[in-house]
Order: sequence, then C-alpha cells, then structure tokens
Amino acid sequence: MTADKDPTTKVTVEKDSKGRYFFALTYRGVTYPVNGPFANPLQAAAAGQAVLKGLEAQAKHRQS
Repeated sequence: MTADKDPTTKVTVEKDSKGRYFFALTYRGVTYPVNGPFANPLQAAAAGQAVLKGLEAQAKHRQS
C-alpha cells in the first residue's frame, strides 16, 4: 500500500500490560495523546469515535 492510500484519520485501541485499554487518535495526520484507561476495548473504541466525531464537527463548523 502506498503512503497516499493510508488513512489520515483513525482510532487505535491498545491494551497495556495490566489489561487496561486505551485509545490513540490520529486526525488529519496528527496523532493525539493516548486516552484511558477503559475496562474493555469496546469502551475505548466508542470513546475514541466520540472524540473523532467531535473533531470532525468542529472542523465542519469552521468551514461554514
């Protein structure tokens, strides 16, 4: 896969050595700090998607 086809916006869920879950957010090529901990990967992914949705809404609001 070439670099131009890689997503510039994504939520990545990670598990630490203690079994806790965290999410890392990359939005428009900028990686934001890891957030958490969460009890399970679904909670971490949902929180990451909520933050991403907020960032997208903020960007859309700025364009109008």
